[in-house]
Amino acid sequence: MKNRELPASWRSYNTYDYVPVEDWSVGNDIELYAVYWDGKPHSPNGFNNDWTLYINARAKAKNGAENSGRDVCLVLQVTSCQKDAFRVRFNPGAASFADYPNKVYGPVEVERLTHIRQHEQAAGYQPILRWNRHGASIQLHTIQVQFVRADDGLLSIQVKRLADGAVTDISSGPLCHASPEVGTVVNMKRKAEHATHYFGLGEILSYNLTGRHNPATGSTQQDCYGYKGCARLDHSGSQVTCYNYDNLWYNQPEVFPQSVPYKDAFKATSCVPMYLNAPFYIEKSTLNGSKQFLGVFLDNTGQSYFSLKSALRDATAVEAGVQHGEFDGHYMFAAQAANVLDAFTYLMGQGDLAAGKHQLNDRSVMPPKYIFGYFQAKYGSLGLLRPQNEKDPNKVYIEDLVKGHRDAEIPIEGLGVDIDVQEDKKVFTIKDSFWSSGKVDQGISVFDWITQFDLQCQTNITPFIRADKVAYDPTNSGKKQYGTAEGLIRNGYCVQNEGEANLRKFRGPRRESDYPGLSYSRIGETNYPDQNLLVLDYGINVQTGERDMIGSVVTDYGNPAAARFWGDQYAYLFKNGLGFVWQDMTVPDAMPHVEDGKNFADTESPRNQFGWSLTGEAPSDDRRRTNTFNWRSYHGQLHLTDPRFGDGRKTPFVELRNFHAYMLARASYEHGLIAHEETLKGYKRSYIICRSGYPGLQHYAGHWIGDNASTWHHLQATVPLVLNLGMSGLPIAGADVGGFAPGEAPADPASTFYGDKNYRNHNPMVYDRLVLGPEDVDIGAVCEPELMTRWVQAACLQPWMRNHYDAMKAYQEIYHYTSAATANDDTFSSIMTAFIRFRVRWHHLLYDAMYQNTQTGAPLIKAMCLWQGDDAIFSDAQRDILATQFFIDRTVLVAPIMTSSPAGEEKHYTAEKAVYFPHGEQGQAINWYRYNVMEDSVDIAHPIASGQRLKITADITSLPVFIREGAIIPERHAQADLQAAFKNIQVLDKYQQPLVLSVYPLGKAAKSRYQLYWDDGGVTRSAERDGAFSVIDVRQAATGEGERTLTIAPQKYDYPLYDFIYFRIRATDSAVRNISVGKSRIAIHMASVEALFQHQGEAIHIDASGSIWLKARTAKLALDTPLVVNINA
Repeated sequence: MKNRELPASWRSYNTYDYVPVEDWSVGNDIELYAVYWDGKPHSPNGFNNDWTLYINARAKAKNGAENSGRDVCLVLQVTSCQKDAFRVRFNPGAASFADYPNKVYGPVEVERLTHIRQHEQAAGYQPILRWNRHGASIQLHTIQVQFVRADDGLLSIQVKRLADGAVTDISSGPLCHASPEVGTVVNMKRKAEHATHYFGLGEILSYNLTGRHNPATGSTQQDCYGYKGCARLDHSGSQVTCYNYDNLWYNQPEVFPQSVPYKDAFKATSCVPMYLNAPFYIEKSTLNGSKQFLGVFLDNTGQSYFSLKSALRDATAVEAGVQHGEFDGHYMFAAQAANVLDAFTYLMGQGDLAAGKHQLNDRSVMPPKYIFGYFQAKYGSLGLLRPQNEKDPNKVYIEDLVKGHRDAEIPIEGLGVDIDVQEDKKVFTIKDSFWSSGKVDQGISVFDWITQFDLQCQTNITPFIRADKVAYDPTNSGKKQYGTAEGLIRNGYCVQNEGEANLRKFRGPRRESDYPGLSYSRIGETNYPDQNLLVLDYGINVQTGERDMIGSVVTDYGNPAAARFWGDQYAYLFKNGLGFVWQDMTVPDAMPHVEDGKNFADTESPRNQFGWSLTGEAPSDDRRRTNTFNWRSYHGQLHLTDPRFGDGRKTPFVELRNFHAYMLARASYEHGLIAHEETLKGYKRSYIICRSGYPGLQHYAGHWIGDNASTWHHLQATVPLVLNLGMSGLPIAGADVGGFAPGEAPADPASTFYGDKNYRNHNPMVYDRLVLGPEDVDIGAVCEPELMTRWVQAACLQPWMRNHYDAMKAYQEIYHYTSAATANDDTFSSIMTAFIRFRVRWHHLLYDAMYQNTQTGAPLIKAMCLWQGDDAIFSDAQRDILATQFFIDRTVLVAPIMTSSPAGEEKHYTAEKAVYFPHGEQGQAINWYRYNVMEDSVDIAHPIASGQRLKITADITSLPVFIREGAIIPERHAQADLQAAFKNIQVLDKYQQPLVLSVYPLGKAAKSRYQLYWDDGGVTRSAERDGAFSVIDVRQAATGEGERTLTIAPQKYDYPLYDFIYFRIRATDSAVRNISVGKSRIAIHMASVEALFQHQGEAIHIDASGSIWLKARTAKLALDTPLVVNINA
């Protein structure tokens, strides 16, 4: 079996090296080809059987040279007739259909496509193939795909809308590519004159993070911090590259285009790759007066490119290109953006289509409910228990974090224990100081210790397995060997140095004696390691004051046996109480290849990742094209087992770069969490939070958006990043709340030091962690109180919420922010605590949204472009609000304050922002009510009419949240007598605390509906395994003047509700004549909500605001027996 090798005449720009999007082309020094129609399409297996056409074509040199052409073959495949989805595959090296193997591993697998075809055929869907003299057409549900020969002979692909004949271009040619012997470089161009918006593409940042202006908050250009003043959701006019990258602080200079001078390279724009870049976008257009949405997924796992009507290329067209590998384009067409997401996640689904509705884990995996809590993590903890003689408050132990949150009554859900827990940076180990006895495997581990407080723990698992003599030295029989490294090397499960043409570029370790566990092959006069060796420099260790530098190997996750071995390593941690996984540094992001400050790779002038010389030279623009391997590049000799086609062959890393984190997370999930489920304690349903990924990651993990910093512009970037990830099929995402890295001097971001404590900036131009000394450990400013408070507010309804910070900050736990924030003596800490409690109270809203995501792919928090019924959202006047507000379940509108209080208002901490209030379905007018989080109250007396853009003012205690009339929102409340260290989600479920359905006035609406999902929260896996869950419709309807009915009607009822359910009928008038549950009138009135909770039967309470609280039995609730409440006012 022959591996997939790089061509002998490879070029750096089409093999392993990163190419900035502005610099991308197919190269001026190679011959280019365009694809022309050549012969009738054919379907060897019969089109009605596999919905696939193979297109014979001719690649002709663009220079017009005679006899330079060659035969090529393209594939057109219908992937879903019902959902108007199809696929175009093109590989310049493919001469026949035999050159297109099926994909058996990845986001869209052949098994799923086969099931879709069989399922739709059984339901009566069948694409209709027609021939004509210009080519072929395939009719789907609402569109016709036209594959035709253009007048100039080039291939042209178009979509015609059946309703009115409007045509959308898919490829108008030329489809350009390089010849196969120089690697795969493909570019497809399509006209897009009518397109106005582009969404998705994962974690693409559209913001200028640094500049010369004060980041004071105004919206005008002269006052803003960057050239746009705020982050954008819409990518129109941008050039984008998808290249997963450890973009620390979001502004690493080595990935900027050549057009950006080095001194200006610390500015992030949409041209710069981030941690998770998904090659999927949604295009919004208007044709013949009707809007439409096109989804495009370019399933290429190497570096890809998109020009979305950029004026630098063509302001009327979209270009898409891949650097290496196949151009595999999936297209989805719909009248609404939500339907595009439905189709995209349908293709990536993993459920049984024949099972019908209400099955878990089809579009994504259901996480344990506790994932929607609030977590605290810190890099730099010294151990589990504080020694009795340790009095230094700057030295932090896990015990301190638990005590601090408990004393402040902050309901954290758990802790993230960083790599501090590892013995000598050896993954899957727990060092002495993180055991209760102070000795490994004696007493209980930090993870077991934490569970006694009803908390869950995650720990940092990187792919880098230490393999130097500190970890693995088989020549030392008295040394305890690092079993993970030993097993990987002994069994050949780690990535090897292969591809001999490039091997000489890497000379290996300076001293083989430092790596006695590796094996070596001699080529010429040099011994080369057989294992691909990476050197990581962690900088100064906050615990020891010494520099942490390790040599490591990486698992070959595409090898099934290696993936199983990797998963088996988790068993030790699970047995010792680990609850879920924090998958870090997954790109993989190996640090610069230096050893003791010396070059470890192949150049006489080594440079670190910032381009600064390690031998004293000044930085220059040539650092982007030096042959130093750093975070943006990877060794040319590196080959990975490629699991996509199931043939076991190996593929150069360049073709799999963006796929690495997906393979890692999948191995951890399938062979770790699932295979070792029996060793998990507490919750058998576990989860992964991963720092990188690819579409399809949602079946295994969520994502956090990398190492940000404590600045207002990083906060402002968070919302559109999370929203666009949701529109890329990745539902669970969030940021490090408060910022991971230190901030910078507000007035002078280019300064080296600032403030009375000489804090360093996070700007890498002046901040280089690799050359810090021990005295520079605690150099970062903490996140300032106003920013920290606004960040907590902005994150409290996002899917993933974790406060994580670097050891260079003194603190970031919210209980430390004890200074006064208001004239009423509210502290910043008390305000933030109230919002954490609010997240716990409303967590089931996110859990229900997660269930909906498993069914339809709809994001948990939705960008306004997914709102249906109000086209004004897409007007130029509202383009900015697309990035600054979002909604949940069409009933909750959230518009976080992400700017600091303006000059002169600092002491009041009051800010303003524009909010657009959308109309309802079909454009009908509706009302919105402002909700007060701190008071848990709603302003029903002053409804806000839809269709308006208003300036909303919010002081530091306020998050602008608005509730739609008729809303039904699930709440969880803790009874006053609940005895628990933390009243978090786990405790509310464990002690069956009240489930309250908060019902808002109908207003103009005559009825409303909400769907509740109910299971054991993941304590067991019975929901996904045995269907032990319930899906319950909750409806309210006006039945007369002052009368309404509330109905609870199960659609699936295999996990019963608690014995009682509560209704909270939000109102301002308590004049109620009669309330009945079924045929029974409720006559018992309780004096307080707490008394209602304690009462053992059905009863009501009317609170001071006029809202009615009702307690009702659920004993008779069944599929055919709804619970009905009648209210007469």
